Amino acid sequence: MGWFLSGTLVGAISFQELSSCWTSVFNTNVHPGPAFGPFIGGIIVTFTSWRVIFWLQSGLAGIAVVGAFFLLPETIHYLKSEELEGLPLRQKLHVLWEMTNPCRVIKLFRYPNLLTVSVASSCLVWNMYSLLTPIRYVLNPRFNLVSPIQSGLFYLSPGFGYILGTFFGGRWADRTVKKWLKIRNGERVSEDRLRSCVPFLGIVIPACMLIYGWSVEQRVGGIPLPVIVMFMQGVAQLFCFPSLNTYCLDVMQAQSGEVIAGNYMVRYLFAALGTATVLPAIEAIGVGWFSTISAGFLALGALMVVANVRWGRAARERIDRKRRAARAERGNEQVATRMEKDDHHNAGKEKADVDDTIVGEPEGEKNDGDMV
Repeated sequence: MGWFLSGTLVGAISFQELSSCWTSVFNTNVHPGPAFGPFIGGIIVTFTSWRVIFWLQSGLAGIAVVGAFFLLPETIHYLKSEELEGLPLRQKLHVLWEMTNPCRVIKLFRYPNLLTVSVASSCLVWNMYSLLTPIRYVLNPRFNLVSPIQSGLFYLSPGFGYILGTFFGGRWADRTVKKWLKIRNGERVSEDRLRSCVPFLGIVIPACMLIYGWSVEQRVGGIPLPVIVMFMQGVAQLFCFPSLNTYCLDVMQAQSGEVIAGNYMVRYLFAALGTATVLPAIEAIGVGWFSTISAGFLALGALMVVANVRWGRAARERIDRKRRAARAERGNEQVATRMEKDDHHNAGKEKADVDDTIVGEPEGEKNDGDMV
């Protein structure tokens, strides 16, 4: 929830030309966590009880809550809760359900550009968690390590890569946007931002994963080689996340909250899947082949991003036209239905007036024709 809200806030308060840079600054505090957390946990487990880890997490959560309450002022101009004022309870519940209905997030995947970007983000998160999760089980026997703190040191390599990447990944994405603004004579196309992540997602990270997996599998390169490639893939990942995250904020600004919520939903489903399957898969096929599968998954994500750059704008505009046409058709049907009801009502009223007129005529007038 915190990542989703923070990403949405970054998109709301920053300029579009610099939004990737600010997203990258936010990532400075987020992505190093999965790498430095196990290192700190290794120190705690080595010298004290594992239960201390949960006390530390509780304390950090408490600091975050207090800091958010006292240090983050409210900047919203309009509270959605104002829409509930004065409504009866049943109508309040109906409006509240419309505000919080999760189908609003899922329905957005009718846009293929949002689905492809979610899969590309999922490739990165799959790679991150399937790389970090089995470090102790893969590298400890490979290098004859015996203590948690020794294996925890390997987490520092991708962690420092994430930190270094945050200083340059966002700037690289914003530079790409400005470059294509000039090429298009000032026309802004949201998909141009995605161009910045393609070489890293499709080449650098898959190459690092292949080198890492097969060097460990074949026992070559010693400790330096896996450390170097883990660092490089960490840097490359943070050249991808700013452009992918910011694209979610830019492409549909009126629904940026729902878009980024759907993206995080998909990516962390894949994170959970990678975490759950990595150890059984490595035991079954080895770290080399599993890294090859991850590299192929990353290459697939890069191809989907390329397809999004090429056809994403046309696809979303086509769906927008269909939705507008459907809304107009529904509106016309509603107008026609109302007009038909009015016609029936007016016809019934006219008939009633005629009947009243006939009933109200004098008896002599009714029989004038007969007398003639």
